[in-house]
Amino acid sequence: MALLLCLMACQEWTQDAHDAQRTGYTAEEPVLPWTLAWTWNGPDAAGGTGGHRYHQPAPYTPWEARTCTGGAHVYVPGNADGLYALKKSDGSVAWRMSTAPVNVTPAYDPATRTVYAGSDAGTLVKLNADTGAPLGTYDAGAKIVKSVMLAGSHAYVLTAAGTLHKVSTSSMTAAWTYAAGAAPHTLPAYSSSRRAVIFCTADLQVHAVNDADGTSKWKVRPSPLAPGTHVEFQGGWPVIAELRGIVFVRMMIGDVSAVLWSGGPKWGTTNAAIRARLQANPGLKNLFALSLDTGAEAFVPAVGPAGVEDLLQGRPRLRVHSFPVVRVVDGKEVAYSAWRNGDTRDPKWDARWDSHLGEMALDGPDAGDLRFVKFEEHDHWLRITDEACPLTMAGETLFHAHWDASEAARITDRSAGLGATRANPIQTVKLPSVVRHVAAAGTSRDTTTHWTATGMKLVDGRWKAAPGWWVYWNILDPPTPARDAYSEGILPRYTYVSDGLVIVEGNGGDLFVLRHSGPKR
Repeated sequence: MALLLCLMACQEWTQDAHDAQRTGYTAEEPVLPWTLAWTWNGPDAAGGTGGHRYHQPAPYTPWEARTCTGGAHVYVPGNADGLYALKKSDGSVAWRMSTAPVNVTPAYDPATRTVYAGSDAGTLVKLNADTGAPLGTYDAGAKIVKSVMLAGSHAYVLTAAGTLHKVSTSSMTAAWTYAAGAAPHTLPAYSSSRRAVIFCTADLQVHAVNDADGTSKWKVRPSPLAPGTHVEFQGGWPVIAELRGIVFVRMMIGDVSAVLWSGGPKWGTTNAAIRARLQANPGLKNLFALSLDTGAEAFVPAVGPAGVEDLLQGRPRLRVHSFPVVRVVDGKEVAYSAWRNGDTRDPKWDARWDSHLGEMALDGPDAGDLRFVKFEEHDHWLRITDEACPLTMAGETLFHAHWDASEAARITDRSAGLGATRANPIQTVKLPSVVRHVAAAGTSRDTTTHWTATGMKLVDGRWKAAPGWWVYWNILDPPTPARDAYSEGILPRYTYVSDGLVIVEGNGGDLFVLRHSGPKR
């Protein structure tokens, strides 16, 4: 019960994916209307790219550099610029730590009002969150390549050498280190009920490390595939469902054609059919639900492989960029995930358009089954299988941080009789989108509010239904003009809610921050 109360009471988005379990969920409901509060590293006064502080020329915005919040500030990794603390009130710089490059998400400790940043120099830096004054450092011996994790009175960091460090936040000394033997591919996540740290490595191993002493609890390789340029965990994070006792991990399993057409022209139309295909073809599994106790598969999620398009030496591949969101409803955990189902809105759509948003059961005989959530019917792009981007949730509101727009919908009815078919889904209402860029033709231009009730044709030719907000005016958002694939694979694009703000991070690390009308947490 104490764990449940902690998960429900956690305030703010204090570390990557909200908490040490990486649930991607906050109870704070972003009530409409939303209004533009401020922008950072984004558009200039005319909506152009003149306000973009860092991305081009190099060094580029770090591709895993998501932000977090705490106290009066939003904390922003700035690559060679170090770490910025921006005032929540207006987005101005409160302070900056410039002693070392920061390419990973920091973490904020509300108990001590301190922030912890992992650097390319291999140091974990402890800072006074109010002033930015340095309070201590820890030398990890190699570049820190994944987001800092806080759990209790300790910080956890992963280095490029594949070593996990548990560091006392009071003394800034190591409690223990664990050598994984391979480069880390995911952030660490923490199970407080099992007192274990979970992360994945380049050799496709999932590691569970005993928090008490840094020894191995278990280590498993859930897939029969061999690691390679098209098979990896890189860029993701484990997601822990603490009450159910499982951890979700997701991996890339192949090139675009292998993933898109893995179910034939389309995937099946029932959970049973989808699961049967995965069980008969274990190399197609890319989402695993593993027991926190043993590492064995707890159940098989009825989720076919998907991803976001990336180019490797000019050839496309689908990298994993979307991970389950876990929350507690009526005392039980459920997970929200993109999934593939052949029951498509247009019967002529093929496997490229067979994705949906689903609510997954985690308990009982239905564990791993999904119910349809009305999302793609709002013309949100999650339905496109090679455009699966990060999901988060705030209260009843779901966000999809697509590379062209931040999309959102709010659940209004999840009664037991809903969700068995696409035609009778869990009910939602569409919320306004934030498009990354908008074409001038047909769109009302208000550079103060960035709100438009008309148009919303994007510069790349797509459309989003008005009303909504735009970030850049009549120009593609950085870093797109310098690359061959607009999706850009994995980038820091992300949307979350914290302390009265809806924080929309773009492809190039730009922040477009809205203020919602609901109570703060």
